[in-house]
Amino acid sequence: MEQHSIIKNTQMTVATEKSGSLSRGLQIIEILADCHDSLPLTEIARKAGLSKSSTHRLLQALLQEDFVTQDGDSSHYRLNLKLLTLSSNLIAGLGLDQLVRPLLEELSQATKQTVHLALWDSNVAVYAVYAQKIDPPSSIRMYSQVGKRVPMYCTGLGKAILAFLPEERAKEVVAVEELKRHTPNTITKSTVLLEHLSLIRSRGYALDEEEHEEGIRCIAAPLLDRQNRVLGAVSLTTLAFRVDKETMLSWWPQLRDCAQQIAKILEHHSP
Repeated sequence: MEQHSIIKNTQMTVATEKSGSLSRGLQIIEILADCHDSLPLTEIARKAGLSKSSTHRLLQALLQEDFVTQDGDSSHYRLNLKLLTLSSNLIAGLGLDQLVRPLLEELSQATKQTVHLALWDSNVAVYAVYAQKIDPPSSIRMYSQVGKRVPMYCTGLGKAILAFLPEERAKEVVAVEELKRHTPNTITKSTVLLEHLSLIRSRGYALDEEEHEEGIRCIAAPLLDRQNRVLGAVSLTTLAFRVDKETMLSWWPQLRDCAQQIAKILEHHSP
């Protein structure tokens, strides 16, 4: 019995250590994802709150699995394209290309604006991710890219999702978010943001009035299933100097109908 207990405790210890390593490895992936450039080992260790030796060991494991790449012979690291491949596989698995993309293209053609679709995973994320993007032929290309994260507090997509989360969950996300100022219009106080989310719920759509990028405004609609659980959001994005707020609001019925159709597809075709 004593030997069995020792073996069991050893197995539990090993499992715990593996779980901890996985958690720290995922933390490093998130740190690198938040950076538009490569990061040195010392900076990654500082952000992760780990020693350089532990960070180096984890990075070597991520390098071996092709999640991370190294800048030449330097000690700078960045994410590899493997994550983009995985996200593309997820999108294909959801049926977005075949079923959802035509709806997004139709909306883009009707409004002659850029259309974004972002999805949100309630289990693991306090952020959403661009899953689809449609640029009309005549449009100036937006910086956004499929697979990139969507700030929740200062974008139309993010606020549309936040506003329709359960109140306590929304508060948790807001508490975790660093409400840093991107433009003079960015909401940086959590109390003001929570009041703003209440307004979004009452009118059904979210606006980004140059809150994330100067010169960019958008209108976004949540993707709600039959139980009113939010799955993501769809937005129309435009250049502020080309389109005024009134014109943008005139697209709301088309955006709402598109979002409702996509929500039904996601609800019935998600794994």
